[in-house]
Amino acid sequence: MEIINIGTDIEEVSRIARLNQKTLRRVFTEAELKYCAAMPYPARHLAARFAAKEAVFKALPFDGLALKKIEVIKDKSGKPQVLVDDARAKKMGFKVSLSHSAKYATAFVIVYKL
Repeated sequence: MEIINIGTDIEEVSRIARLNQKTLRRVFTEAELKYCAAMPYPARHLAARFAAKEAVFKALPFDGLALKKIEVIKDKSGKPQVLVDDARAKKMGFKVSLSHSAKYATAFVIVYKL
């Protein structure tokens, strides 16, 4: 695997919890919002996904991508995966690790060539 770049981010859960619905819909996909809403502490999961989006954004070798174009999903085994809806990312793969506590959420991303 040839690594293109890495990215990391940390977010305060309380900051994400204060976002209004309009902002949440601008940043997160419907699938992300639905998944997080079903969790006991939605803001923690939203914060982890926001951290992942920021980490991916930092690691991409190009600019000009809306955060909503970066989606965090779960694979069949429950592990998080990143999808990037942009032609410039078609030959890239993403590895992501998420973690959260009551106060903070963090993400680490590796972007690699396919």
